[in-house]
Amino acid sequence: MPCHKSVFFVFSALILCLGLLSGCASEKFKTTTNLADFEQHYTQLAHEKAKSNAMDQKIFANAAAAPDAGDYLLGPGDLITVTVFETSDLNAEVRVSSRGTVSLPMLGNVDVYDLTAAEAEKKIEDLLRKDYLRDPHVTVFIKEHVSKQITLVGEVKNPGTYDYVARRSLLDVLAIADGLTTDAGSYAYITRTNKRTNQRQTYRVDLDELISKGNMEVNMPILGGDVIFVPEAGHCFVDGAVRKPGIYPIKSNMTVTEAIALAGGLRSYADDDQIKLIRLKKDGTRDVVSINYSKLQSGKISNLLLQDHDIIFAESSGLGLFSSGSGFSIGFMGTGVNYHAPDQ
Repeated sequence: MPCHKSVFFVFSALILCLGLLSGCASEKFKTTTNLADFEQHYTQLAHEKAKSNAMDQKIFANAAAAPDAGDYLLGPGDLITVTVFETSDLNAEVRVSSRGTVSLPMLGNVDVYDLTAAEAEKKIEDLLRKDYLRDPHVTVFIKEHVSKQITLVGEVKNPGTYDYVARRSLLDVLAIADGLTTDAGSYAYITRTNKRTNQRQTYRVDLDELISKGNMEVNMPILGGDVIFVPEAGHCFVDGAVRKPGIYPIKSNMTVTEAIALAGGLRSYADDDQIKLIRLKKDGTRDVVSINYSKLQSGKISNLLLQDHDIIFAESSGLGLFSSGSGFSIGFMGTGVNYHAPDQ
């Protein structure tokens, strides 16, 4: 008879624990939309963003093609080489003084402040033509661009202001700052001010396209005075039945499965039919879509791309919680029941 009571007690405890596990495994986030509607909505937004990106690339292409040495305005500290084809005696390599002048043979001090190389050539030719040569031909080459500086801010290892000593590309200036931090986003923003018109233009460069894919067509030339800003990457939060819950940076085209992989993968008690993607909308509400993880891995459904502030929550399965534990143990004379929660 005592034996029957012990068995009854164990059976009752089992039923009780299963009930508790079922309660513990209730969904934390209720689905608000289905996968098809979710994909359709954000695919439409992606198309709109793609159109915007295409426009950015057109603007960028014009900016990348336009800059050349002739756009640079001379200033104090710049080193220039002046060549007079009619006589080498008038050739000179001189540095622009703090007053914006250069000292040239026969001409003395010539004001070149805020002139382009082409404008400086014409000015020197006019001065030589006036008193010394009938039809002079002069070239001015800017050997060192010192008067203009470039500024790097954001997610670079050594942000700051650097001398623009020579003509450089975006990769060159990122190398000057010792590269990007691990939290760097996928884009760099280059702000350029036209000294003559005082108008500012900002260009966006896809760093993933440049660095990861090696597309040198987007390796934009940098001019003195440019400000390069690399923002922090967006972040997603992975929680629930994963091995390493936490906040993770979103790299370019990062997917739900990649985020779960960063979080160490699903735990054995995860309900892979209830992986929730929670996305905050502009109006403050949120979309919650339920995803079947097995179908996601097999490619039967789209591997959704993540956005900044997305939350991925892996729901727990009650049966999985039970089977993943170390089970029940019957104590002395059947008087004790223990269940050890899973840690895998």
